[in-house]
Amino acid sequence: MEVNLSFEGPIYRPPSEADSLLIQATVGCPHNKCTFCMVYKRGPRYRARPVSEICADIDEASDRYGTLVRSIFFPAGNTIAMPTKDLAAICRYCGMKFPNLQRMTVYGSSQYIVQKGLSDMKLLREAGLSRIHVGLESG
Repeated sequence: MEVNLSFEGPIYRPPSEADSLLIQATVGCPHNKCTFCMVYKRGPRYRARPVSEICADIDEASDRYGTLVRSIFFPAGNTIAMPTKDLAAICRYCGMKFPNLQRMTVYGSSQYIVQKGLSDMKLLREAGLSRIHVGLESG
């Protein structure tokens, strides 16, 4: 799906997210120390985008594709590292803006998932996050 959304740095998505709407919530990778990774080394430093900017992108995509969106992927190196309250807020907002939404997905390394803890992970699930892509390289 093409929309004029705000993207910064490289954007990669797993093949299973080929039909997903891409909304960038974070930029770069917070770890950025993997010797094999050439994706984020030259890109911008990790940061979470302001929720208001993300919601503006969600609004634009909703105006264009509202009922067509069934899955959303939040790309960048490790979106699960985003503050839980902010990630939960954008997940809930997507749930309101896309009536046929069935799945929301992020990338997340095991290190950052563990840091979240069970209560934060439950909060994210309740907000609508349904899948975390964890690469073998992060195990």
